[in-house]
Amino acid sequence: MQQFNVVIAFYSRYCETEKLALNVGLGVLQARATPRFRRLADLATPDAIEADEIWKNNLRRMKIEYIAPRPGDAKLADVLVLLTPGDETCEVLRYAETLPADGSMAGKIAAPIATRNGEATLGPIIAAVAKAGMTIVPFLPSGDALAAACAHGTALVNMARARKA
Repeated sequence: MQQFNVVIAFYSRYCETEKLALNVGLGVLQARATPRFRRLADLATPDAIEADEIWKNNLRRMKIEYIAPRPGDAKLADVLVLLTPGDETCEVLRYAETLPADGSMAGKIAAPIATRNGEATLGPIIAAVAKAGMTIVPFLPSGDALAAACAHGTALVNMARARKA
């Protein structure tokens, strides 16, 4: 069976988006593909982070558990999942805008996801991945968002397999 790689790039302060990312990754594993978790760097000032005890502690832990995106991650990926809190999309948008617009991303799948009913804030991120030539697959949460994220991870891998078959 051909190996499929899924890069799950996320930005999380209070772990809600991280939990969604982990559940997407579980679905990816269930579909027998390889998830690669990448936490996007904070754009906030160190003073802003230091002033919020929960954010500061979560960031300390996530810096140990995750690495930042690598330059070759997007090209390696068959699927690129981009997760952002619904109220703060700058970090994910900044990453999406670094994707090459030279046609090398054509045929790959992008799945932008926002937590806290933030689907309306995804427009600029969707535009950036579309500019890179990727096929956009929306996330349609229903009821239990974590279970839906797991099912979405599996569905994304199955779509990537079908495209390559």
